[in-house]
Amino acid sequence: MPPPARRGYLRPLVQVALMALVLAGAYIAMERLAASKVERTPRSFSPTVYTVETAIAARADNRPEIRLYGQVGAGRTVDLRAAVGGDVVEIHPDLVAGRRVSEGAVLLRIDPFAYEGALVEARANLAAIEGALAEIDARLASEREQLEAASEQLQLASADLDRALQLSQSGALTGKEVDARRLILSQRQQAVSQSRNALLIAEAQRTQQEANAERLAWKIREAERRLGDTALIAPFDGVISEETVETGRSVSANEVVVSIYDDMALEVRFTLTNAQYGRMATDADPLVGRQVEVIWRVGVTDYVWPAIIDRIGARVTAERGGVEVYARIGPADNPVQLRPGAFVALSVPDRIWPGTFRLPETALRSSDHVFIVEDGELRRRDVRLIAWDGEDAILEGDLEEGDLVLATRLTEASEGVKVREPSTAPAAPGNATEAPAAGGEPAP
Repeated sequence: MPPPARRGYLRPLVQVALMALVLAGAYIAMERLAASKVERTPRSFSPTVYTVETAIAARADNRPEIRLYGQVGAGRTVDLRAAVGGDVVEIHPDLVAGRRVSEGAVLLRIDPFAYEGALVEARANLAAIEGALAEIDARLASEREQLEAASEQLQLASADLDRALQLSQSGALTGKEVDARRLILSQRQQAVSQSRNALLIAEAQRTQQEANAERLAWKIREAERRLGDTALIAPFDGVISEETVETGRSVSANEVVVSIYDDMALEVRFTLTNAQYGRMATDADPLVGRQVEVIWRVGVTDYVWPAIIDRIGARVTAERGGVEVYARIGPADNPVQLRPGAFVALSVPDRIWPGTFRLPETALRSSDHVFIVEDGELRRRDVRLIAWDGEDAILEGDLEEGDLVLATRLTEASEGVKVREPSTAPAAPGNATEAPAAGGEPAP
């Protein structure tokens, strides 16, 4: 048995030898595993081919639709005023805001008693004047007869005086008898003058009474009109927008008591920006007379009315930043009735852009270029965005009729990228990758 000192030296040597054996065994095992690995043939690289949707470029005359907003108003509205004052004794059963009334309907009636009395008085005064005229006419007839008789007597007296003068020269009559005939002639002349003056006075009186008759005839017309004004009449078919009267209420002359608007003459007011107005005003198709659509959303339903642009505002509205335009709304078979004050959307045809391309919104890249598919690869084409029409873009630029334009939102889109359309994709693709129409990353 070795001495204790030698055993102390052998133990470390044995431990080192064991460690060496373990390391050597591990190395041999690793070499054998590496030697037994199956060699794999490297696969050749193939570029990714994206399955995409395309749109055919077609040159045409395109007219985009502009989406605007406006407010409905009444093209014809009127505030009805009481022409005379008094107590309201009768109102129309439909004289309530929102109710429809017909043209000629009596909306309210004011107590006519005082106005009927004024008419009776005016007619009585005119009858009195007409009686006075009849009396004057009778006097005039009498005066004319008296003047005619006096004139005949004057002629006879003048002839008698002439005979008396001839007889006095022969001594058959005395001077006293001649003077007597001169006196008779003078009396006859005075009678003719008095009759003539009386006739002139009667004619003047008749003229004065005729003027009074005309004045009283006007008073009768005025009284008749004021009596008629006790009934407030609807001037046209329309809808009551406001009323402030009740039976028994006293109203004063010129007081607004009813407001009414023509529900068949509605119009919509909207604003075009300066750029929009400039485009449309210079288009071959005139802006006035252009047809538009009015859309009123009620709940979750959109109702559409046709409209025609009727006129342009008189001035530019600085607060709205454009030009006001008015369109007359036509009838439509909708279950709801369009009302003034409603906020509506409008679809307004823009100007016509001849020889342009209409492509989906997804085809446009960075607002200045698109990609076309040529021999299975993407090729960039520069374009200019003219206008938006819903989800379509109106473009012009370096495109040809019939070009296949990339319509998929492909993040990897660039010059030379391989693509194919879904109709040409294999049933079980190996290294192809599809890209969703609205996504960016290709699907694995």
